[in-house]
Formats: sequence, C-alpha cells, structure tokens
Amino acid sequence: MNPSPAPNPSHAASDFVDSPSPQSERPLSSAASRGADGGTGPSTSWFDRLSDWLAGGDHSAWLASAAVHLLLLILLSLLLYAHPPRGVALWLEGDALGPTDEAASVDFTLSEGSDASDAAPGAIAATPGGDDAVLSTSAPAAPPALSVDLAASSPRPSLGGFHQLANPLALRGGGMGGRQGEQRRRLALGGGGSEASESAVERGLAWLAAHQLENGGWVFDLENRCPQCRGYCRNSGMYDSTTAATGLALLSFLGAGYTHEEGKYRETVAKGLYYLQEQMAVTSRGGDLRDQRAHNDDSLPPGVLRIINAAGASRFDTMYSHGIATLALTEAYAMSRDASLREPAQLAINFIVNAQYNDGGWRYVPAPESPGPGDMTVSGWQITALKSGLIAGLDIPYDIWERIEAFIDGLQGDSPSSYLYLRGERGTNATTAIGLLVRMIGGWPRDSRPLNVGLAKLGTERPSANNIYFIFYASQVLHHAGGAQWKKWNPQMRDYLVDSQATEGHEDGSWYFAEAHSQQGGRLYTTAMAIMTLEVYYRYMPLYQEAFVDTAP
Repeated sequence: MNPSPAPNPSHAASDFVDSPSPQSERPLSSAASRGADGGTGPSTSWFDRLSDWLAGGDHSAWLASAAVHLLLLILLSLLLYAHPPRGVALWLEGDALGPTDEAASVDFTLSEGSDASDAAPGAIAATPGGDDAVLSTSAPAAPPALSVDLAASSPRPSLGGFHQLANPLALRGGGMGGRQGEQRRRLALGGGGSEASESAVERGLAWLAAHQLENGGWVFDLENRCPQCRGYCRNSGMYDSTTAATGLALLSFLGAGYTHEEGKYRETVAKGLYYLQEQMAVTSRGGDLRDQRAHNDDSLPPGVLRIINAAGASRFDTMYSHGIATLALTEAYAMSRDASLREPAQLAINFIVNAQYNDGGWRYVPAPESPGPGDMTVSGWQITALKSGLIAGLDIPYDIWERIEAFIDGLQGDSPSSYLYLRGERGTNATTAIGLLVRMIGGWPRDSRPLNVGLAKLGTERPSANNIYFIFYASQVLHHAGGAQWKKWNPQMRDYLVDSQATEGHEDGSWYFAEAHSQQGGRLYTTAMAIMTLEVYYRYMPLYQEAFVDTAP
C-alpha cells in the first residue's frame, strides 16, 4: 500500500490560523442558542460541550485531518491483521523416516488438510560464522564439528500462499529405501537391470575408489593432480572444482547403498564426506560448498576454462559445484541419520535457498553476488538437492517451491512438454528431460497430457555417445513414468553403457564419452554419470508405483 500523501507544502501556517472563515464569524454556539431558548445555559451536558467545541472554526480543519488519518490507521491495521507475518511457521520439514522407507519425500505441495504451522523448525542458538570462515582441521579421523547459528544463516522467511499447489501425488515415491542390501538387487533385476549392469556399477565404483586422493577428495584433472593416475588414464578433465568431483563420486557410492556406516566402502565414503565438510565456507547465507581453492592455471592453453584463485579478486567456481556437493551431503544424512551430518547439510541447503534468483531459478553465482535469470541445468542440481533435503527431514521454506514452479513455467517451450535452457534461448533434449523431472516431483499426475507428450518425445531418442547428461536425466524421467517408453529406452540405455565401459589397464571400470561437457569433467565426470544412470532402478523409488505392475524388460 502506498503511504498517505504529505500535506501540500504550498500552504503556509497562516493559511490555517490567520485567515477567517464564515464558520469562525458565527456569533453563537449551538449550546448558547439552546440556552436562549430556555435550555440549561452554561450548565450543559458533556455532549453539548463537545458539540460546541466542534462547531468552533479554529478546530474544524485539524479535526478533519485527524479523522482522515485515523481512518487510514484503522484500514492499515485491518490489512495487517488480515495478513499476519508468518515467518518460520510457513516452513516445511520433510518426513524424518528411516532409509528403508519407500515414500519419504515431500515435494512441491502440502498434503491435503495439513497445517504448515505444525512444521516450524526449532531454534538453534550458537555463534554465527563469519562470511569468510572456512572449516578446516588437520586430523581426518572425524568430520569437523560445526558450531554455527543456523538461524543467522537461515533462508529468508517464506511468503505463504501455497494452497493452490496442493497435490498428494507429490508425496509419493522418490525415497532412497531401495538402495541397500537385497532390496537393491531385487529392484535392479526385477525393474530392468541385469547381472551385467550391476557388475558394471561395482567395477565403476572400484575405479572411483582407486582414484580417491589421500585427503578424501576427488579431482577431475587426473593427469596433473591424481598421484595414482599420472598418465595412466586418458581423457583427464580440466575443471578445477574438487567439491564437484567429490560430490559426484560420493553420489555414485551412495546410489548403490554404500554409506560411511555400511558396506565395503565405508572408509572411502567417510573420507569423502569429511573432505566436503572441511571445504565448506560458513557464511551468513549458509554453508558455501563452491571450491575455495579453485585456481587459475596460466599454463593451460587458450580457450580452456580458467578458474580464478580464491585468494584473488574473484572466484569462478559455480553453483554447479555447490548443488552437487549439497546433494551428496543430504543423501548421506537421509540414508544414515547420522546426527553429525545434519548441521552441515542444513547449512548447505540454506545457501541454496538464499542463492535463488528472483525468477525462481539458479545460475552460476548466488543471487546476492550477481542476480540474473536462472538456467535449467544449474537449477536442476539445486532442485534435486532441495528434494533430497526434504527426504532427509531438513528445514525447507515451502514458498521456494512456488518460485520454482514459476521458474519452470517461464522456461516452457512451445508447449508444456518441452523446456528451454534460458528464457528466449533454445531448448535441448537434456533441458526438456530436466524440466519434466521437476514437473513429476512437483506433482504432475501420470496421466497428464503434457507429461505424456514429453515422454513420447523422449521415447523417440536413442542413448548416444555424445550426451551422457541427457541419458542421465532421461533415464530418471522414463523410469519414474514406466510404460512403453521406458520399456523401449531401458534395454538400449543399459546395454549401451555396459558395452562402453573400459575393460583394460588403469581405465578398467571407467567410462569416457566425447561430448560437450566431457572436456571439462573428463573421465571422472563421465564415469560417475554412467554409474548413477545404471543405478536408476533403485537410486530413487518410483514416483508412480503403478507403472511397475507390468514386467520390466
């Protein structure tokens, strides 16, 4: 509401005091008139005295002004009362269910009849970390203890108004309960996987474990920065973010059911999680997992991505790295319920929420640093991390999903079944797959016409060597939907990845595809993406359970 207009400055004080008016020249008050007619005279009631005062010309202008302002105050108070500030009462907290629960996610909507105020998070009081604080420790025996005021870095208050997105489909599926033990094998072999695909996953994980650094992290640049692999593996990556590389590797282990508490890779996963926590910079906006040590290598040839040193004027590591690393932390916490992981996972989620652009998306840098339009690919990692945070029971303000909904609406192409990279730019098969996945976890029903048109479009494509990014997202979308498109896609995808895995030398168990993103991420990036794609049968429980009534191919 606009403020009340100020008094007209052209009026001088004398306009209100010195200028007589017809009202001020009246000789008698109403009370005196009544006295002349035989009334009570000066001994009158309070009402008569008030009426006499009101009739005085010296007071009428001031009284009119006061009455107008009083009316405005009353109206404002009514408006404020009708829309009270709701703050943290409008936050959603995801279901805190165990790792074996198959329906643990709460996504874009509130369930019917739920009361958001019941989900307000408790306050945590401690000392806020500074903007430049970096977590570090010398002993890798245990993750660093974070002592941070979560309230100080909490996301901005929610705006409310979420009832129009209510859809119970968003409460179904998407959990992580299928990853471990016999459940993993049952879902793989019964849902379209094979003994060969499961063997490929295990060989890929063995390759990743062999390329972990002593500090617990991973790197894309195997040739120059991986002591075990100097020259033995071809197709080294150039991107210098260790948090992105570590996040992708951890997601591969977690997707197969290996945590820091269970399985043969316990130590590998524990060291990786410790490394991510050590790299986190705790700021007033949350925990920043962009690589603080990314640097500019002047020895690289022209045209190669050069990442600026954190000690310099700026830093080039992006929200890609943060989203991927956050997803690893939230999944590890969701699967293990290790209390020591909750705080760093929540801080990383807070950073995503506070980095969101006004259009509801994300791009390379957080909004407070350089606001602009979001893009589909960076946003896809942030949205997936937020979904995982809900599965883990972390605190997510639910108005963020309203903005995501508006963002995805704005990136629709010619129809709701195709999606763009940026507003005004062309879309790709990969951006369409990401957009459809977000729609599915947001509650689009399986029989939605736009969804089925999009599925049909994806179903006409074939897995190819030049787009593992597309294969990764398309496999998730088609697996969640099931049906004819999945049955057509799955054996092609599965057999292509199994057959293209390296089988000799130091590269045994890895993948490399010559595609647009592979030059930057190299063999480690394509290996992690291939592993996670082959884990599609159990990595997330299906969003539409009825799609798996029929026998999978």
